[in-house]
Amino acid sequence: MDKYFLVVMIMLVGGMVIGITQTPPRLELFYGGLAGALILIAYTTAKNRREHQQLRRERRDSRRR
Repeated sequence: MDKYFLVVMIMLVGGMVIGITQTPPRLELFYGGLAGALILIAYTTAKNRREHQQLRRERRDSRRR
């Protein structure tokens, strides 16, 4: 995970903790942070998968030549 994504993830988790520990719990803050974290994880997973596929293609093409 990139440094920027890690910082954003930490902020989302912090917001989730703040939202759930308040009296009464602010569920919209908790679920908003949870949704943001899941979207961030899905984005980084897809990005890493694309990068690895590109590297595999380059390695495969270089062996054929």
